[in-house]
Amino acid sequence: MDVHARYSAGDDWVLRGVEAELRPGDTIVVTGHNGAGKSTLLRALAGLTPIGRGRVLDRPAVVGWLPDRFPTDQRFTAAGYLRAMGQVRGLARADADAVVARLAERLQLTPYLPVPLVELSQGTGRKVGLVQALLTRPGLLVLDEPWEGLDAPSQAELPALVGEVTEAGGICVITDHRGRSADLGPTRRWSVRDGRVQEQPLAELSPDPGESVDPVESWHVIEVVVRAHDPAAEVARLRAAGYDVRRVRGEA
Repeated sequence: MDVHARYSAGDDWVLRGVEAELRPGDTIVVTGHNGAGKSTLLRALAGLTPIGRGRVLDRPAVVGWLPDRFPTDQRFTAAGYLRAMGQVRGLARADADAVVARLAERLQLTPYLPVPLVELSQGTGRKVGLVQALLTRPGLLVLDEPWEGLDAPSQAELPALVGEVTEAGGICVITDHRGRSADLGPTRRWSVRDGRVQEQPLAELSPDPGESVDPVESWHVIEVVVRAHDPAAEVARLRAAGYDVRRVRGEA
């Protein structure tokens, strides 16, 4: 409550007087301009940024965390890293391997499990980061731009992974500059501005008068007609390019 956070003593506050409530089953999408404090808010919720004033109450015991850039400069294979992380969280080696195998299959990561982390692409590294966030069922799942760098099948799988957490009573907090959060179903919306958090009503679709709007947060609906023998593949291609496909219909 009344949370203030900053990078180090003497710096300006990045978060100023944040008061918000998270409820079991919530999916919360955090928006705001670059530098507004979104990532700092997520790190504070996850317990990774020290709180200068105030405190976070009743944080779940298990927190899953995906940073905006997953650190792949480590001397592990993907499988070795994930097994070690599972054991750190209390899983037996066999149980950790089983969870990793199941999640890796869903995210099409299996062929890369024997590969050293330093040799992975950014997108594949983020898959590893997403698996480690889900190794044990989190009560709070915090995802910073999780769609970034993922291939189309993994992007399509992400809402199901989030839904499994929230349906079990967990909470998911997520940032999304690609506009893919519509795939998550009902969500709450937090807008971060000048270090403060304001909840947006579901019906609120436009910015406040006089607000300077970041181009990545301005959206237009454009109807596109494509000639394709495989509509599903075309939809996947468009989504991989960053478009939010709302509806597909056939033409006579």
